[in-house]
Amino acid sequence: MILEAANKYYAKLHSDLLTIKHYIKNNVAVFITLLYLLGSFSGVIYLDTLLNTFSVNVFQHIELNDFLLALVSNPTLVLMYTSFIFILALIYTFELRRIPDPKKPTLFKKIYHGFSYPAYLLNPTYTIGAICLFALCTYPYIQANSYSEKIKEQRTQSYSLSLNAPIQQNNTTLLTDVQIVASTSRNLFIYDNKQEKLLIIPQNNIAAAIPNITADNII
Repeated sequence: MILEAANKYYAKLHSDLLTIKHYIKNNVAVFITLLYLLGSFSGVIYLDTLLNTFSVNVFQHIELNDFLLALVSNPTLVLMYTSFIFILALIYTFELRRIPDPKKPTLFKKIYHGFSYPAYLLNPTYTIGAICLFALCTYPYIQANSYSEKIKEQRTQSYSLSLNAPIQQNNTTLLTDVQIVASTSRNLFIYDNKQEKLLIIPQNNIAAAIPNITADNII
């Protein structure tokens, strides 16, 4: 029963992958665009999670070009996204070479495929889609929360920010100890270490951002 279910599952998977392969071959540009849009979706989740930890709704501050650049603006997400696609392709290439023959049962095959038996009852294409969606949402969520903790603990690079016009009541145009949280086409989101709060500054109001030299930088 287990081997029969596994055989049907992989036969369906193989058929679906051939269909997808045929579609990609005839629509390369569309496929690349879809991959990039999925990656951008992951980038937006990262921005939303990161800014939400500072009680900021990112969707009130981003435009279409911010969505399109959300992936490439974060090198770590690009590496994760590329690695995930590559690893997933390797896994399914390996698995497709191990399609069991229900007429030739062995103890090893029963044990090997027995662990995955519940998955064999699902549609393989939908399963792959669910795995991809889970990874695209989970990794940026974890990374954003980790980075926000580093900012609040003041463990990222600090800057002195020079402004063209004052944004606070004391009329200062120089912020001497801030950390960069995120950046969009319209705004720069910074964390003021002295006030311990997030500030949103228009990009056109920024004159210069100079890294602060600390003992760690000198070493």
